[in-house]
Amino acid sequence: MTRLSTVDGGFLVTESQHSPKHVGALIIFQLPKGKGPTWLRALLEEMKQSPAGFPFNQRLTRQAGLLYEMEVDDQFELDYHVRHTVLPWPGTDAQLNELVARMHANLLDRDRPLWEFHLIEGLQGRRFAFYIKIHHAMADGITFGHWIDDSTTTSPGDRRVRPIWARPAEPARQPEPGSWVHDLFAAADTVGGGLRTALGVSAITARMVQRRFLDHDMHVALPLSAPRTTLNVTTGSARSVAFTAYPLDELRAIGKSQGASINDVVMTLCDMAVSHYFEVHGDQPRGSLVAYMPVNVRAEGDGDGNLVTLLQVKLASTHRDPLTSLAEVKTSIQSARELFSGATRPAVQYYSMLVALFAQMEEAMHLGRWLPPVNNLVISNLPGSRVKRYLKGAEAVGMYPVSTLPPLAALNVTCSSYAGTLYFGLVAGRTAVPDLPLLTAYLDEAYRMLGQATGVLSAPRKTA
Repeated sequence: MTRLSTVDGGFLVTESQHSPKHVGALIIFQLPKGKGPTWLRALLEEMKQSPAGFPFNQRLTRQAGLLYEMEVDDQFELDYHVRHTVLPWPGTDAQLNELVARMHANLLDRDRPLWEFHLIEGLQGRRFAFYIKIHHAMADGITFGHWIDDSTTTSPGDRRVRPIWARPAEPARQPEPGSWVHDLFAAADTVGGGLRTALGVSAITARMVQRRFLDHDMHVALPLSAPRTTLNVTTGSARSVAFTAYPLDELRAIGKSQGASINDVVMTLCDMAVSHYFEVHGDQPRGSLVAYMPVNVRAEGDGDGNLVTLLQVKLASTHRDPLTSLAEVKTSIQSARELFSGATRPAVQYYSMLVALFAQMEEAMHLGRWLPPVNNLVISNLPGSRVKRYLKGAEAVGMYPVSTLPPLAALNVTCSSYAGTLYFGLVAGRTAVPDLPLLTAYLDEAYRMLGQATGVLSAPRKTA
């Protein structure tokens, strides 16, 4: 039996019918030369010969507060989790997006292991896709990416097939002494760790107040400083998804020209695109948007699971000049990171969880009409494989993240790098953002503007 951490349990506690807490990935493959539907279906049958390992064979057993436990599902059915869908002709990207949006909206069954795998056949251009979703309580984006890498190869000639669910068994645990002395010391260690974490959370809060009100750092985002927007609503269960991608070397060059990171550039592109969307819809917010920015807090040797925290980042105050916007966002990210520097990992994670639980309470008690939102959207940037990946000779030609929505925020933009390209996956509440593809068009526009302003992209020639 495995006990989930408090952070893992938080994703289960905050889940509801209209707010699923699973994360997903859409991987597009090119069929090998000379192969077709028969080969693809044989591949699926071969994959299904591999038994599920940890945590894909685990189901939830009981709950005490935020503490959940998992155990091996002795009635595990691989055919329930592994599914096959054929797109109707002509198998367009728009049809794929609509299918993934519907799949992503559905809750995972808590009576079974919390994952699904979908093979999607029939895409134009001799392509097929995997859509995989797994509950956030079991993995964060980085862990998920490692599992995807483990299930693919780096050589087109490698014919091994190891499905994502074919993980090793749960590592053996050392037996714990059962004496009362051991139990006493274990309890004392738990209490001491809780006190240290509480002091760390208090220190983060005090530092935030000092930076904002005594040092007058206007780039610090307080927990309730986000402006009200049409994104900050209870979303309902329906979802929409959209995707786009940009060359990684060009994004790196844009950032380098301004002393900024790729992440700074990503945050700025999203800010410019969303602000343009608000302007077109007559919903200009009063003040800078505030974004959740997930940050990896892994140390060397840490394993799988959820080892991330959420920083609140105040975005640009003006979007007239893309370089000014980038400079503002860069400074805000630096301020957010400095607030947590020196704090322990548990303190950082628990502070972020408390902020998220406040948003959950705000949504549950319908306080949004009186209180400002905790944040406006989520923007995340995940590292991925630097080299091309293959599955029995089929090349992966695109890897798009498909993430989740926090309480009272109807938009998540997550990107992941793969083989020299940064792939963007946008997920939104379908009612709150009924025209999500517009945002990808505005992202493309922001990318061109920032690229041309830095000289990385050529400006279009003027015609007479």
